[in-house]
Amino acid sequence: MKLKKIFFFIFIIIFGIIFRIFLNTKIGIPNFEAVTAISLLSGSFLGGIYSALAPLSIMFFSDLYFGNNLIHLFTWSAFILIGIFGNLIKRNSKYYFLKITGLGIFSVLFFYFYTNFGWWLTFKMYPMTFQGLIECYLAGLPFFKNQLLSSLLFVPSFAFIFSYLEKIFNIIISKKIIFYDTLRPRD
Repeated sequence: MKLKKIFFFIFIIIFGIIFRIFLNTKIGIPNFEAVTAISLLSGSFLGGIYSALAPLSIMFFSDLYFGNNLIHLFTWSAFILIGIFGNLIKRNSKYYFLKITGLGIFSVLFFYFYTNFGWWLTFKMYPMTFQGLIECYLAGLPFFKNQLLSSLLFVPSFAFIFSYLEKIFNIIISKKIIFYDTLRPRD
């Protein structure tokens, strides 16, 4: 059902933008964020090209509000890849919530190693040596902890919310189809 995908795509983008801005401006804990969870779930719920477009759209539009620097090349691509990771877990699989949460933990680890490497490579705050890279990773540990906590909270919570909304939307669509079907002229 293409209509369902379009609805979820738009919903996920709007939800992600609002939630990212809210968490950054009102909560203000560094890397306590929902984009990892939303990116992962966009892959699981939408699949295909939407897996990459949803996180990219969230980051692009919310960065219009925040601004960004060269690290966006790494953060944006990390969230796109996390969205693609979400394709690995299908919603009808056994132990879905446990699997998607486990993939959320993996996604945070991926994000940590990938973006800290990008920080080390791009900003030259640390020596361009293996020791400098290790220093960069060590300095990123508090951010990793916050992102891990947020993913452990948001991945299962949003998976439940999105599953519930999907059921409601399916009911609405099926009733509209029945309604429109009764209005259609018969031969």
